[in-house]
Amino acid sequence: MDSQDADGATGRSRRVKHDKHGRSAAFEILKSLKGTKHKYEVVEEAPVYEEVSEKEFSRIVQQRQEDEWIVDDNGFGYADDGREIFDEEVGDDIYTEKANKKSTKKSFEGPQKKGKSTDIKSMFKALPTKRKIEQDVKLEDDDILGSIMEDLHKETDLNSFVPKPMILRKKHKFNHQSPVQRSSPNPFEVSRQKTPLASSYVPKAANIPRPNSIHRKPLQPKVVDFDNHIEEDVVQSPVIEDASQELNAKQKPEEIDIAEIDSIGIDFDPSADIFEEEMAEAVEETQSPEVAQENIPVITTSFQGSLSNEIDSAIADIHIDCDSLPLVKTADGKSVFRFFWLDAFEDPYKHPGVVYLFGKVYLEDVKRYLSCCVIVKDIPRRVFILPRETEFDSKTKTDTGRPVSMQDVYSEISGIMQKMKISEFRSKKSTKRYAFSVTDIPDVCEYLEVQYPAQHPIIPSNLRGSTFSHVLGTDSSSLEILLLEQKIKGPCWIDVHCPQPSSPPVSWCKVEAFTTKMSNLVCVNENLPIPPVVLMCLNLTTAVNSKTQQNEIVAVSCLLHQDFPLDKTAPSPQYQSHFCVLTKPSDGIFPYDFKDALTRYKNTKVERVDSERSLLIYFLAKLQKMDPDLIVGHDILGFDLDILLHRMVVLKIPNWSRVGRLKRTGQPRLNIAQGGIAEKNATCGRLLCDVKISTKELMRCKSYDLEELSKHILNQKYSEIPPEFVHTLFMSSKDLIKLLDHGMLRSELILRICSELNVLPLALQITNIAGCIMSHTLLGGRSERNEYLLLHAFHAKNFIYPPKYQGKKSQVSTEDGEQAELSNKKGRKKPAYEGGLVLEPKKGFYDKFILLMDFNSLYPSIIQEYNICFTTVPRAPASQDEEETEVILPDSGLEPGILPTEIRKLVESRRQVKQMMKGNDVTKDRYAQYNIRQSALKLTANSMYGCLGFTHSRFYAKPLAALITRKGREILLKTKELVEKMGLDVIYGDTDSIMINTNQTELEDVMLLGNKVKAEINKLYRLLEIDIDGVYKPMLLLKKKKYAALSITTLPNGQVLSKEEIKGLDIVRRDWSQLAKDAGQYVIQEILSNKSKDEIVDNIHSHLITLGEDVTQGKKALTDYIIYKQLTKNPEDYSNAKNLPHVLVALRVNAKGGKKLKMGDTVAYIICLDGSDLPATQRAYHPDELKTNEALKIDVLYYLTQQIHPVVSRLCAPIEGADAAMIAKLLGLDASKYQSVIRNVEDEEDKLMNPSSLFDDEERFKNCDKLVLKCPAAQCSQEIEVDSSFKKEVKSVQCQLHSCPKCKIFLLPFAANLRNQLERIMRSYISKYYKHTLICDDVGCAYQSRKMPLVFTSGGPVCPACRNSNLHLEYSEAELYTQLAYYQSLFDFNKAESNLSSEEKNYLRAGKEEKELYDKMKMSADKILHKSGYGIVNLSSLFEGLFQQDSNSV
Repeated sequence: MDSQDADGATGRSRRVKHDKHGRSAAFEILKSLKGTKHKYEVVEEAPVYEEVSEKEFSRIVQQRQEDEWIVDDNGFGYADDGREIFDEEVGDDIYTEKANKKSTKKSFEGPQKKGKSTDIKSMFKALPTKRKIEQDVKLEDDDILGSIMEDLHKETDLNSFVPKPMILRKKHKFNHQSPVQRSSPNPFEVSRQKTPLASSYVPKAANIPRPNSIHRKPLQPKVVDFDNHIEEDVVQSPVIEDASQELNAKQKPEEIDIAEIDSIGIDFDPSADIFEEEMAEAVEETQSPEVAQENIPVITTSFQGSLSNEIDSAIADIHIDCDSLPLVKTADGKSVFRFFWLDAFEDPYKHPGVVYLFGKVYLEDVKRYLSCCVIVKDIPRRVFILPRETEFDSKTKTDTGRPVSMQDVYSEISGIMQKMKISEFRSKKSTKRYAFSVTDIPDVCEYLEVQYPAQHPIIPSNLRGSTFSHVLGTDSSSLEILLLEQKIKGPCWIDVHCPQPSSPPVSWCKVEAFTTKMSNLVCVNENLPIPPVVLMCLNLTTAVNSKTQQNEIVAVSCLLHQDFPLDKTAPSPQYQSHFCVLTKPSDGIFPYDFKDALTRYKNTKVERVDSERSLLIYFLAKLQKMDPDLIVGHDILGFDLDILLHRMVVLKIPNWSRVGRLKRTGQPRLNIAQGGIAEKNATCGRLLCDVKISTKELMRCKSYDLEELSKHILNQKYSEIPPEFVHTLFMSSKDLIKLLDHGMLRSELILRICSELNVLPLALQITNIAGCIMSHTLLGGRSERNEYLLLHAFHAKNFIYPPKYQGKKSQVSTEDGEQAELSNKKGRKKPAYEGGLVLEPKKGFYDKFILLMDFNSLYPSIIQEYNICFTTVPRAPASQDEEETEVILPDSGLEPGILPTEIRKLVESRRQVKQMMKGNDVTKDRYAQYNIRQSALKLTANSMYGCLGFTHSRFYAKPLAALITRKGREILLKTKELVEKMGLDVIYGDTDSIMINTNQTELEDVMLLGNKVKAEINKLYRLLEIDIDGVYKPMLLLKKKKYAALSITTLPNGQVLSKEEIKGLDIVRRDWSQLAKDAGQYVIQEILSNKSKDEIVDNIHSHLITLGEDVTQGKKALTDYIIYKQLTKNPEDYSNAKNLPHVLVALRVNAKGGKKLKMGDTVAYIICLDGSDLPATQRAYHPDELKTNEALKIDVLYYLTQQIHPVVSRLCAPIEGADAAMIAKLLGLDASKYQSVIRNVEDEEDKLMNPSSLFDDEERFKNCDKLVLKCPAAQCSQEIEVDSSFKKEVKSVQCQLHSCPKCKIFLLPFAANLRNQLERIMRSYISKYYKHTLICDDVGCAYQSRKMPLVFTSGGPVCPACRNSNLHLEYSEAELYTQLAYYQSLFDFNKAESNLSSEEKNYLRAGKEEKELYDKMKMSADKILHKSGYGIVNLSSLFEGLFQQDSNSV
């Protein structure tokens, strides 16, 4: 003990020695003054450090870093990075790269002894305490302790700091690339040819050397747990400000012409000297254009920004007094907090009964709208208890007969509440209505309404008691109760009465208030303007780390608009300012001249930081300062948000919750098991607009990648940069500048697509109509919109609404009966009820006018016509059988139900808006707003029926949905009968429309006929209306839902226009290549033209010949071979992935790292020859893999046989002279393979009408294989083809097996050998039959299997590959029997002799020995053929069992 004290004293005395500022003396004075009245007076001394502003400090540091006054001593001398000594408190990762490897270089330490540090951190580190003890300390309970521990773990010790060595100006060669970069091609090359041809990728073309593609392991992010709440000061560090001012401290040298850079074709040699720029450019100029456009996608870098858009100066710092709220006076003189509500959030598990409302509030002082958060607390749970009429004895399971009063129910509920430890609750008698599927609940009844605090658990919905039978409303959330009770329907102005400032703040909003009663929230009825929002368009650029295979964020590109309107079309320009923050990959460096190039870069303001962690901290600081209300991105929910949260977790970024507006101390929830899907609520308070999700709802494309959307919507070409190639762009400043432009351009395209489709105003209108939450509307949620629309309607009529089922439930309690039994089995399920009627088409080509008549909104009109609703249709008990109990139509005298009333409101509102659009004084902007409004009303009205038939909908009602579709089928059949009674021919009908063959050649006569049909049908209904939807001439009708025609339209000025209309054909589906689509398009254009039949056939023939040659020679563009297929689930969830080419490609792409392909994404692939014998479905490769692997070649034969041929043959089926065999011959294929297909089809059609017994042997055996025997002589082995019994020559007829045609040896002595050969050949056909190989009817599918599928249709088993055709036996029993019978007939001497003419019989030369040989051969054939039961009909077994005698009567 004494020794320890002595050591401690010695340590303290050493600190006194070095006390130069009198700190110990001051401490002694304080101790002496303790307990006295005297106070210690602080004497102000001269300042030790010079005080400067942060900007001035950043400038000084930058100047010191750029000064070259330090003499380098081979890396071992003194080095300085320009920082002051107190900069050590800031994380070193912003200035220098953090390295895990220990440096062997030693820095100058001065006269101090090693290991003797004078700071308190070193003293803590020197203590012998084990670090494990720190895990038991809860840092969130002690802010000071948390701060100290944060410093100890994250900051670098002064003595352990190793400065960065100076880089010599001397030229030296080195290769700084990683192994992945050396083997990767240049991904950043501007191609001089717009559309690369496939000549380099077909097998006959010259091979161009390319490095092999790299296969990497799938991305597996390492999630690090952290729960410590880190203070805001870390984000607002002066280091960030220093980085943001980096460009301002530099001079502005000569500018770089970005357009000139983009126009150069660049190719990089990984082994070249990066300092020898002129030599690289010289090599580049001599490179041939063919090589330059080889493997690298076109990188478009046309973003033109300006540094004049200073984002920091555009956003002024506004300081808000947290103790006071901006209140306004209402008309009655009350002070309220008025804000515009945008988004809402609740956490029912951590904070039950609390709802956070986020929006905008206007501050009069600064004349601006700022973000605000209103917290609504103490929202109670609410349930409704249905009393029984008489008491029920739960023990004996009998009814006692004693009447039940409300007091009895209250007493029993009180006991249950006490058992559940719910000490406080309120109750009252309430009259409610019910109209849903539980049949034993009355329509109107008195309930006991119980309210209790939300902190207590939910009462079970299946709770039953002796005095009550049902408990309803148990699963209603606090947010749902708030929106329904206060009648809040979408974003609107809300007045908060009795608001209180929230302290401490729980959100990142500028203004925060709370209230304890939800009744204090009142919607403002005044017509106030909708405030603009702060919009940010976000784009992340990621790179794949070659060591960890993790995605790393290397750049963040943002566009910003401070006053973006929500209810109007997008302003011009669509953004006011922009910025980019850039860092280097963790395993890479910046180019040596990038600092100079960055000073000349003028397109946007670039903040360069030295680590990904600094980038994310800087981005969060910018996000907090800009405080956007709306974040727009492409696949932001599926990728950007996911990778952003993952990297924040891995790098332990403080205050990660700034991505949203709610402060959170714990880490975000990341579900690694499902591919790392990030928490959707991480951005609560900020609206997320994912243009990928929005475009899926508003339009149909073959792919929803940004490349396809830019081409389809903006008509602008754009190419993505794969994340695995981003590393190579850090080799050169030019490429890195292009990467910056590419990121900014991507942000601009995303914002333009969002504005072009009016996504935001349309989502606002739909949300206000449905009364749901706008953030859910932007991310899809069509079912939720319909639910909230009906919830508001039923709540207004005092109904108890059905419970909300989350997820898939296998079944529901029969006593509840709210939902029918659902199946969790995989695969296609049988429809729950019969859908719309599709009439059988009259296939063919029609050259006269075809009239298309269509019912306007059939299902919504049926709901209104027959008053179909929950409240009008009698409730039927839920049936457990396959067949649903039919319900009857409601009485015509009933008042309109809620469902038809809501649809009528939508239809009338849309009619009024469309009428307003026709006004003469409507401005362009007002017209656009009206158009958005009517589109929102149409989308909502047409989807109302869907919520009834969707199994997982809250308002799922199978009886109502079946009733609606049943009436739809009846109406279509009735319409067909009426039209046929008028003497017209109905050639097709589908659900709500019919096609009429008018047999007219004049358009005026067709329109008169159509109006006559319209008047006759509309007479029968009150609200249902049929109208002329189109006039076609000519028309090609192939099958159900598949036709092509020219639509005829007459303009008001009398001009007639024709437009091609195609429905359901292969050329409009995205899972066919462009080659097949173009070929099919040409055939359709020829068929629909006014040319003669012979001219059409000749043109198609010549086009197919040319097309076959072009494909074989590789003259078609490479993009024409790409096939697109959408993933219906995550790639790893497919059980039969090896038979699905797009799944195999997706799995391979995901294994490389970068952006993951998941459910809903579209995969592009090309079928290639890779040297293997695998089937075509297993030889699919991504286009980038084809470009980077010289061993891959396009499988031309696959595209001719399974892409072009099937499409063309289906379209040409009605045309004579263009059958499948002819088309195959024109394309350069083997026509005989397609002849067999034609024969199979014809045989199937004619086998019942024309049995084989009606044909002669020549016709019956025409398709059989010939018998080929080998000469038994050892020295010959000549093949002898036996195609008939006798060989006929001029004046000579002899047996086929008389002698060998080559060696002339007589075959009679070799009878045993010949018989063995015959039996072996016949048994080979039997073996072929018993293999039971099934092949697809579709030649384009070519699927083969020996397994019988489990899915069948009337045509047989369904092909599991294409799912569009049936499987049939490759070798059927009929073919086997016919083949064996053919061999038998070859040696039937008597029958063959009887078939000879009298003249031929005179020339027959056949002796007794030859006849005996034939008899022996026929005996062998008979022995095998008699074992077949195909040709035998056993009548006794056929009728066995029909007339059996009863055993009891014996």
